[in-house]
Amino acid sequence: MGHRALGDSAVNAAGGLQVVAVGASPFTYTNQSQSTELLYVSQPASSTGTFAKNGVALAALTTPAATAMTVPILLNPGQAFTYTYSAGAPTMSRDVL
Repeated sequence: MGHRALGDSAVNAAGGLQVVAVGASPFTYTNQSQSTELLYVSQPASSTGTFAKNGVALAALTTPAATAMTVPILLNPGQAFTYTYSAGAPTMSRDVL
């Protein structure tokens, strides 16, 4: 694999954001690519979620009514992230850097 820097505008491995299907809670996503990925998790209004990376708790989030929030998660190749949520249909997308 060649060497490159994050943000290298000459390389766009994935061609932009890709939607990730979020399964039942708790949902675990593992970066199986050869590149660093930036995940965007959108938590719906009036729900509670916890975020953990490789088994380490990162944050707990409660969204107020009528307000959705997006949380960015950076994953290197082979790293895993677990999202546990209470209700609603969260959405997630990924950007291969």
